[in-house]
Amino acid sequence: SMVDAPVSGGVPGATAGTLTFMVGGSDRDYAAIEPILKKMGARIVHCGGPGKGSAVKVCNNLILAASMLGVSEGFRLAESLGVDLKTFASVVNTSSGRCWSSDTYNPAPGVMENVPACRDYKGGFGVDLMAKDVGL
Repeated sequence: SMVDAPVSGGVPGATAGTLTFMVGGSDRDYAAIEPILKKMGARIVHCGGPGKGSAVKVCNNLILAASMLGVSEGFRLAESLGVDLKTFASVVNTSSGRCWSSDTYNPAPGVMENVPACRDYKGGFGVDLMAKDVGL
């Protein structure tokens, strides 16, 4: 028996024990692994049979890639038009452009603390990993 159980939440989620596990496997195998995964994560989701956890992870990462690209381009355009990026973020995050990429993990330097953009992009989920995931 085997389950696939990719995660979402990154290093911060692993450190805080708040990871989301996307589990693929039989009902029996899921029932066996769920208590173990609950020790590492806050949300354990049975996505279906074998391979479905990985399928959900790939689809989720595609959505993240698209939203991160849109947020990056929007903030770059705002900057080139002379808009203060913190002001822009306050509007975006209370408007139709709001998403995880804008309000939790903003890619524009100087907008948020404790994200890769405030550390010269050191750490975090890099472009190479995203390109690999989108290519799956």
